[in-house]
Amino acid sequence: MYILIVNPAAGNGRGLKLFKQLKKTKEYHRQNIRTFFTKASEGAEALAAELSKIEAPSLKACLVLGGDGTLHEVINGWKPQGRVPICFLPAGSGNDFARGLGVKAGILPLFKAVLRNPEEHHVYLGNYRLPKGEERTFLNNIGIGFDGAVASYADRPAFRIWMRRLHLTKWIYPAALICALPSFKPFEVEVKLDGQALVMEKVMMITMTNHPYFGGGMKLAPRSDFQHPRMSVILVRSLSKQKLLTLFLSVFIGKHTALKEVVEWEADTVHIRTKHETFFQVDGQPSRSDEWLMKKASSKTTFLSNS
Repeated sequence: MYILIVNPAAGNGRGLKLFKQLKKTKEYHRQNIRTFFTKASEGAEALAAELSKIEAPSLKACLVLGGDGTLHEVINGWKPQGRVPICFLPAGSGNDFARGLGVKAGILPLFKAVLRNPEEHHVYLGNYRLPKGEERTFLNNIGIGFDGAVASYADRPAFRIWMRRLHLTKWIYPAALICALPSFKPFEVEVKLDGQALVMEKVMMITMTNHPYFGGGMKLAPRSDFQHPRMSVILVRSLSKQKLLTLFLSVFIGKHTALKEVVEWEADTVHIRTKHETFFQVDGQPSRSDEWLMKKASSKTTFLSNS
C-alpha cells in the first residue's frame, strides 16, 4: 500500500492539475494507493502525523505531491512506527529539494518509476530550534537576514497575485529580491560554529544549507551535498546594492563564492544570535526571530526517486 498526500494549491493550483494526470495512469489504479488532500484549515503536517499512525505492514512509501513547503510539513509530521521511505513529487514553484536530490524527470515518469523500480537515496537533513520551540527538521536551508526579507516579500498575497497575472511565477524570488532590496539594512550577528564564537558586523545574510540550491534554482552553496554529514554555511557581508544584484546573478552558476564579501564554512552545529528580531526563512517559509540553533541530523532519511 502507498499513501499519497496531495497539496492541490501547490504551485498556484499545479498540484491539483498534476494529481488529475496521475489519476489517469494505469499505475495509479493497479497499485493500492490511498490519497489524502491537505486543507487550508489542516496543513500537511497535521495530516502526515495522523496518517503515520496507520498500522500497515505492507506500507511501501509515503508519496508527497506538492512544493518544498508541503514536504517540509510532511517531514515534520511523519512519524511512522517502522521504516517507511518518502517520495517527493515536485509540484511547487521552486522545487529546490528535487534539484538537490538530482530528480530531473517530470512528474509522470517519476511516479511510474517509483512504483515500478524505485531507487533509494539516503540523505542527511538538518534540525533546527528556535527560542522556546521544539526541535524541527529542515530540508533545504535556513536563511537569516536578506534571504528571509526576500522570502517575506515573496509571500505577500498581493505580490503573488500580480506575479501570477503577469505569468512570472518562476521569477517570484528574483522579483521579490529587487523589491526588498531598497529597504533592507545590514545587521550584526553572533555566530558559533561547532562552539567557536565569531561576531560579524554589517552582514547581509547568513544561510545554512543541506544542498546547493535555494530560491528556485540559485546555486548558493556549490560544494554542499546531501551525502555530506556537515552543513554548508554561507555568509554575505555588506556590499553595494549594485554588487549585491551582481552576486545574485552569478549565484545561478555558483560563481558568487569568489567575491571577497562571501564567506563559506562547514559545521555540524551552528548557533546564531542577533540583537533584534530579524527576518529568516526555513525551506522558503518566512518568519522572524533573534536566535537559532541548527545541527546536522545524526542519521539519514530515505527518499525514493528514479535517479
